[in-house]
Amino acid sequence: MKKIIYFLLTLIVFTGCEKFLDVNPSTASVNPTTVAEFQEILNADSLAIGNYMLTDLMSDDVRLTNAALAGQDNFYSRSYLWSNVIWNPTDEDYMYSSSYARILQMNIILSRINTAPKDSVNTVENRSNVVSQSLIQRSYYYLQLANVYGAGYNSTTAATDLAVPLVLAPDAAAQPSRATVKEVYTKLITDLRQAVNNPYLPAMGQDIIHPGKAAGYALLSRAYLYMAAYDSALLYADSSLALASSLKDISSSYSGPTQLVDLKTNPEILMAKVAYEQNFYSIIKYAFQVSSELASLLSFSDGRYNTRLTWYTYKTTTYNGSTTLFSDFSVSVPEVMLTKAECLARRGDAAGAMNLVNTLAAKRIRNYVSLTTSNADSALVYVLNERRRELFVHGGLRLFDLKRFNVNTSTQVTLTRKQDDGTVIATLPPLSSRYLVPFTQKILANNPNMVQNVRQ
Repeated sequence: MKKIIYFLLTLIVFTGCEKFLDVNPSTASVNPTTVAEFQEILNADSLAIGNYMLTDLMSDDVRLTNAALAGQDNFYSRSYLWSNVIWNPTDEDYMYSSSYARILQMNIILSRINTAPKDSVNTVENRSNVVSQSLIQRSYYYLQLANVYGAGYNSTTAATDLAVPLVLAPDAAAQPSRATVKEVYTKLITDLRQAVNNPYLPAMGQDIIHPGKAAGYALLSRAYLYMAAYDSALLYADSSLALASSLKDISSSYSGPTQLVDLKTNPEILMAKVAYEQNFYSIIKYAFQVSSELASLLSFSDGRYNTRLTWYTYKTTTYNGSTTLFSDFSVSVPEVMLTKAECLARRGDAAGAMNLVNTLAAKRIRNYVSLTTSNADSALVYVLNERRRELFVHGGLRLFDLKRFNVNTSTQVTLTRKQDDGTVIATLPPLSSRYLVPFTQKILANNPNMVQNVRQ
């Protein structure tokens, strides 16, 4: 039975592999052993496709109208309302399962790369780059998982706060316990440092699926930002921007992407990550809106207003259930710029922070007029507002920001859900256990060593 399970797990490696750009993944092998086969795994466009929509629904970026919520009782509506119970007994959590499916792929590569047979493809350069790309991909998913199911990084509690199982080998029989937040962060930072220290790894990957050093540095800056280790976050943001800093001008006419391949020529993309959400409209029937607070930060002259229409609308339009929601939440140059700007503002460099904000906003807002301030606190407000405009509905990043803000009592916020008439129907206080997504019954049943996130 164990051999059968392992065969099925290795088969997942090639499920959904498709030709992307000029790369041809193989679907012939279910037992990869060669460097060439490991490269084929890394060529799969499935590595760029995930779905963290529930974390976006939990944030204060979105709003569901009375009509959208009417008669609804499902994991979409419960996530939006921060209910104590999210999952029905038979529900599957695709955030969890798809992330670990990708981690499994990387674990297979990393566990076998050192015993790959010698051939013309098995060079030091190819082998080193396969390891680096696998480590970067795995680290991305662990950073997501730690922030979906674990508390925001708090230096005083991270060693005891539970995150997710830290699975580092493809063992079908393993039933790992949850690692702590600190353990997950320590591992992914160690892995990312190893990846970017590879002298053969190029600044940019061969395409938007394959990460290079710029993507590895960007993830290091993201992780350290979440840890409030601002000096380290700044260091790695600078390292990433030294390799890739191009911006796309969307302030005038620009049609937003509707599929992964549309990102192929976007110079901002360091590592592509997108979502195709196919079930939301078939269940809810209504588009979700941006929240009134976020709407007040956006304007019709902001190109981001138009390019995100595939994900949201200000209208209360009904849908026929056939619409697929597409979201681009790639690791990108703008995020790295905003990480650097935040770190500069927090260390008192208002001018440096505002220069980055103005540089980015000028590529986003038509007829943009630069903002100036010599006050670091005011600069930080500008930076965080720009971060929210740039990264809304971005694979959970707003929710993760709220978690890190709540660690500091001076920046804590209480979230509310309101009906159309303004009546409050749900409240989420700072540091609430309902910030943490619970595990499904399937996950708990398959691994008795898992500890549930109890929501109160």
